[in-house]
Amino acid sequence: MRRGAAMLCAALALGGCGSGPAATSAAATSAPAHATATYCTDGGTAETLDVYEPSRGTAPHPLLLVIHGGSWAFGSSALAGQNPLARMTVTAMLSRGFAVASINYRLAPANPWPAQIIDVRCAVRYLRATAARWNLDPQRFTALGTSAGAQLASLAALSAGAEPQWDNGLYTGESGGFAAVVDGWGPADLTAPGWSALAAAIAEPVFRAAVGSDSQALRDASPVTWAHAGAPPFLIIQGSRDTLVPAQQSAELQARLASAGAVATLIPVANAEHELRPVGGAISPGLDVLTTRVVDFLQSAAR
Repeated sequence: MRRGAAMLCAALALGGCGSGPAATSAAATSAPAHATATYCTDGGTAETLDVYEPSRGTAPHPLLLVIHGGSWAFGSSALAGQNPLARMTVTAMLSRGFAVASINYRLAPANPWPAQIIDVRCAVRYLRATAARWNLDPQRFTALGTSAGAQLASLAALSAGAEPQWDNGLYTGESGGFAAVVDGWGPADLTAPGWSALAAAIAEPVFRAAVGSDSQALRDASPVTWAHAGAPPFLIIQGSRDTLVPAQQSAELQARLASAGAVATLIPVANAEHELRPVGGAISPGLDVLTTRVVDFLQSAAR
């Protein structure tokens, strides 16, 4: 299992494994000043998050919660380790008066599912319970996740108020919902066919079930299971040539949400592999255009 994880990092450099830029236009972001706080101690591990307060805008501020990718097994809250689109979005949102919180969560295989979603939901409730400390508007929480982080962001948003086994008794009474979600190439239906052998090798130590199988754990962990009327608006971004998370995953999430009566927009990105890495040409739309789309979407949802 460790050898497989090392091979994955070396071969694909997935988000959270020290990935390089997806395109040369994505310069490294210098992190603004932030505060770090412990939000949860499930399993004896102190999980932390970083909160960045904008230098402009009127408090209380809307919030963008960033959830890193990395196969549920790698990565951290550090902004420098985020996908280039996430980094560019963070910079833009801070300049527009949004606060940003980036979270750590327990990692597999030492902490198998559902530790990850328990932590994410706890972090959302913690931020609402301590909103005054961070000058946050609890009515204007938004989320952005990439890859495994997108699965967690989408699942947390869609399952808010349900599945009490994913709650840990902390900050009870606080909502776990969001005003909007940006899902970047996240797994959406873990029971669907079409997964590669590499994806199967990644998921099995996390969920203890084979992706594509009719497993209750996989159904519960799939955001599409929780699509419902009244869900927050979604902006879904997906590389058309992604061989790790098939493009059909994002198409299914958009279709399920739309069928339920929710608002969901899918942006396919041509010439883009996983993490929007270019393959066969420049990605289209490019990172600058995608960042503008994301920023406009989040600002509109948080008004």
